Amino acid sequence: MIEVEVKDFLDTYFEGNVSVCLEIPKNMPKKFIVFQCVDKGREDYIEAVTLEFCTYADSKYEAALLEESLREAMDSMHSTTDISCKISGGDDDMDTSLKKYRYRCYYNLHH
Repeated sequence: MIEVEVKDFLDTYFEGNVSVCLEIPKNMPKKFIVFQCVDKGREDYIEAVTLEFCTYADSKYEAALLEESLREAMDSMHSTTDISCKISGGDDDMDTSLKKYRYRCYYNLHH
């Protein structure tokens, strides 16, 4: 499952300094990343998936910095693994239910 591979890679990349989750943690740290699969497909026996990543922090600035770190991590995944990663968009907004700043980005992965 690609989500497990991505989570393991990001956990190693961030060396435990950032929580990477597949769902919103019950005890939310000051900053964290949540991601989920929003689309799956297959073309010529190559698996494709679109993942939505959300970076959360107590300030908009910290959420933006965390998103930049995430983008660097995904670039590293692209260059050091057999998973092809390409960003396909993103935005920033306030998560009003959690009352935290959030940046979102979407990645298309082929593996």
